[in-house]
Amino acid sequence: MDGIRGMDVRRSRTSITGFSLIEIMIAVVIIGILVVMITPQLLRASGRAQNTACAGNVRTISAALAEYQLIHGQLPTGNTVQQIQALVSDGLLSNDALSGNYVIQDADANNVTVTCLSPGGM
Repeated sequence: MDGIRGMDVRRSRTSITGFSLIEIMIAVVIIGILVVMITPQLLRASGRAQNTACAGNVRTISAALAEYQLIHGQLPTGNTVQQIQALVSDGLLSNDALSGNYVIQDADANNVTVTCLSPGGM
């Protein structure tokens, strides 16, 4: 009986296995390939999100300018920062608009344009 027990002990020791170096290297290469494939998609999604946010802010500022003109009979005066501050002061925009980088071109009161100057912007 002792001989049988000795064989059981040896068999259980040899049946304990782990991953080989080759298997781990293959797994790392597969993960690397997946990362390389996914990263550009994430970067493009970020750029699209910035463009969408910028376009939404441009529409909001344009609408606030039109409302200001209806209320006061004229557009706010000054440079773009002063005009946006006037819209915020009147409660037509939130303070978040002050953090953006926008240009208001109002040389012609009938054709006012707002442009976003974000890095990925319009």
